[in-house]
Amino acid sequence: MKWRRLGDVGLCAAFSFLVLAESGARHDPYWFRAACIAVLAFAVYGRRRWPLVALAAVAWAEIVILALALGTTNGVQIALVPAISLLSYLAGRRETQLKHFVLLCSWSLLGMLILALTVSRGAQATEAVLTWLLMLLLALLLVVLPWLIGRYRAQQALLATAGWERAERIEREQQMEIDQERLRERSRIAEDMHDSVGHELSLIALRAAALELDPSLPDAHRRAAGELRESAATATERLGEIVGVLRDQDAPTMPHDESVRELVERAAASGLSVQLTGDVDGELSPMVDRAVHRVVQESLTNASKHAPGASVTVTVSTEDDDVHVEVVDTGAARPAAASSGGRGLDGLRERVRLAGGSLAAGPRPDGGFTVRATMPRAGGRPEPPTAAVERATVRRSAQRGLITAIAAPLLLGAVVGAVALGYYLVAGYSAILRPAQYDQLSIGQSEADVAKVLPRMQMVDAPSEGYSPPVGWSCRYYRPAAPFSSNYVYRLCFADGALVAKAVVASGSVAPTPEGNG
Repeated sequence: MKWRRLGDVGLCAAFSFLVLAESGARHDPYWFRAACIAVLAFAVYGRRRWPLVALAAVAWAEIVILALALGTTNGVQIALVPAISLLSYLAGRRETQLKHFVLLCSWSLLGMLILALTVSRGAQATEAVLTWLLMLLLALLLVVLPWLIGRYRAQQALLATAGWERAERIEREQQMEIDQERLRERSRIAEDMHDSVGHELSLIALRAAALELDPSLPDAHRRAAGELRESAATATERLGEIVGVLRDQDAPTMPHDESVRELVERAAASGLSVQLTGDVDGELSPMVDRAVHRVVQESLTNASKHAPGASVTVTVSTEDDDVHVEVVDTGAARPAAASSGGRGLDGLRERVRLAGGSLAAGPRPDGGFTVRATMPRAGGRPEPPTAAVERATVRRSAQRGLITAIAAPLLLGAVVGAVALGYYLVAGYSAILRPAQYDQLSIGQSEADVAKVLPRMQMVDAPSEGYSPPVGWSCRYYRPAAPFSSNYVYRLCFADGALVAKAVVASGSVAPTPEGNG
């Protein structure tokens, strides 16, 4: 904080020195110097909290000085210009919004034009417009360009900060990688055990139940088959307990190549009364395809465990951009030996949710159980952007900022330059007094009669010949021909409503020729 205050004092002192040095050379009044220093002090100390207000304060002070100095021999105070450029740059560094900066510049330039036209009278109004266009060009160089450079630097600092944050995040992720990999491996093992091994155990129990009920086998064999069925059911329960310890729902699973039709056929070959209706029309995303397979597999496993002897119908259909899966069983034909822990359906709900769908499961009113799932064809979580993509995005953003910082002032300058040149040409062609008309004017002629011959406008770039007319005289300058085509102009001076002097004045380094005066 102390160094910041010292920096503010030093900056204010530097700007004040420029003002005092220039004002001392111009012999400006003391109140004028004090006012400029007060504005600079406010801008320097308020630039952090109100960057645009600080810029506006100094800019408007310069605008008022410029408007009052037009048409006088006092010159223009330029000591505030370095402060304007620096404050514009700092406003860009503080990431002020573009629309606020544009509004400030637009209203300031419009106010400068209105103030200049209000203060100026007669011939000075034309000069005020041309001066305003020139000030517009200078504003692009001294105000807009520093702001764009500051904005670009702010974006660069923001990108650098984001890069360091990204590096720290990557470092943290690397430190957690071992634990995450262990959890993912445990999850893959759990999913594989639950979905694959559990399904196979259910089919073994189903085959053993069929042997237990076969009347052609001896009683000893049927008892052995019953014991096998009970052992398979117990193994299934133990497997569910192990899966509950190992499972991590958020970890991905390995892909499987078995289709739904092959899964149903394998279950039917094991003795389960199951049939498949419908099929998938078109391709599914890998995550959705795997989720459809898991829904059918888990539903058949539950039917074989909790509804022995039931008939199962699997329906897979597609509609527009969605895929629908429905597994319905008719209910247990004999008591079930296995109890339900609910882990399989919970895992299915999470898997379907991650694929962008929903799952509903519950008993039917007339007996049996229904599992319904709906998922979008292209469901699943999008892949995160790679490091190369992120670098390319950051690089493009920086390049766009640099191009804007350079191209925008150049483009605006070209437009304003074209407008200024067009205005100069219009004013030049509107200030032509032909040699024959000039010769018709005589000393002592009334100003009203002379005005009937004079063009609509006066020259906006009268030659600096160092002529000082007597007190009470007002002098005007006119071209004898189009701009850039002659090296002399006409000077007409009026006093007390009459023409009191007329002269041919050199407008270049070459003296007027006698032919040019005719």
